[in-house]
This record gives sequence, C-alpha cells and structure tokens, in this order.
Amino acid sequence: MTTSKHYSAAKKYMNRRVKIKTKYGSTFYGKIVKVSSSKVYLKVSSVSSSPGKAHISFFPFILPLVLFDLLVIALADGRHHHVPHPHYPHGPYPGPYRHL
Repeated sequence: MTTSKHYSAAKKYMNRRVKIKTKYGSTFYGKIVKVSSSKVYLKVSSVSSSPGKAHISFFPFILPLVLFDLLVIALADGRHHHVPHPHYPHGPYPGPYRHL
C-alpha cells in the first residue's frame, strides 16, 4: 500500500477502532484520533511486537506513526480486546490502566 492509500484509509477510519501493522513487525490496536499528510496519530489500546522485542508501556497513549512505515490499516473487529503482555499474560496489568 502506498503512502497516499494509507492516508486515505486513515482519514476514512478516523475515530474508529483499527489494527495497524508496521513494516517492522509491530501491530497496534486503537482509535485514529488525527491524520496529517505524513503521520497517523493512534490512541493505542494494545500492542503486539515481533518476537524478541521488549515492550513496556501504560495504556492508553497517543502514538504518532509515519505513514511511510505502515503495511496495513484495517478496521479491528469487535472481538479483539486484549493482546497478552508477555510478562503479564493473564493480567492484571501493573499501573493505573487495565485492559477492558
């Protein structure tokens, strides 16, 4: 998908739950809150990284993603609510935020 197609998809899916895959192997789930000519801003609800990569964070947060680095932007189905954290596969998660 080209940058212009990613831009069009991001604008189309504004304020909706999406799944975004990057060319680096990470998958992000969340809601698109803003789109610029070069970036999409995602209010992240969960992250799935490539095997062997560490990921520690508190949810939700706004993540700017460069359109050029994206492989896929797709609507997330309503059944996906939780990607297990490698250190806390069954929850509860540390910190003030918990997955719903």
